[in-house]
Amino acid sequence: MAVLPLQSRATDQPVAERPIFSDGDVFEYVDRWESIACQRWEVRGRDADGALVRRCKDNFAYFSADTGALLRVVGKGGKTLVSFEPAPPAIPFPLRVGTTWHGKFAVSTSDQVVSPDLDQSCEVMAFETISIAAGSFPAFRYECKTAWSVWLLHGDTTETGWYAPAAKVVIKVVNHSEPKWSYELAHYSLK
Repeated sequence: MAVLPLQSRATDQPVAERPIFSDGDVFEYVDRWESIACQRWEVRGRDADGALVRRCKDNFAYFSADTGALLRVVGKGGKTLVSFEPAPPAIPFPLRVGTTWHGKFAVSTSDQVVSPDLDQSCEVMAFETISIAAGSFPAFRYECKTAWSVWLLHGDTTETGWYAPAAKVVIKVVNHSEPKWSYELAHYSLK
């Protein structure tokens, strides 16, 4: 991965507006996305509650109509594969260097016995060019620190992510302690 800082003046700082998705937008990932081993996700409209829906084979991902946060991923037969309660904090828009967000939530996955409680704080640290499988993108790099707890156990983890306005999504996440949550965009097409 090559990361090159973009040169800009303080008055010339980039700003990203909240993305608008269209039916047929496609996002393909290397190996997995959000811990799900399915690569090609296509926008498939909205459900009855207004949640944006993406589909990959027999899997459906639902995103909050209000914030754009991932709510859950459901697999074949309606089996919940990933669920957040309440919704995790979404990237707030308009987005710029220095933007922060915070939230408390629990995550459940079909392959875990217990659901950790998470307290997450994130900040956009830079606007830089990053090279990934899908190409080179100017992107907002953010850092998240997450405190987790399960019963009497607790700890901390960090992750780094890059949101690219041109692709309208987070194009890469590196979770520094739980690799199943890391992902990278391999290809995308927008309608």
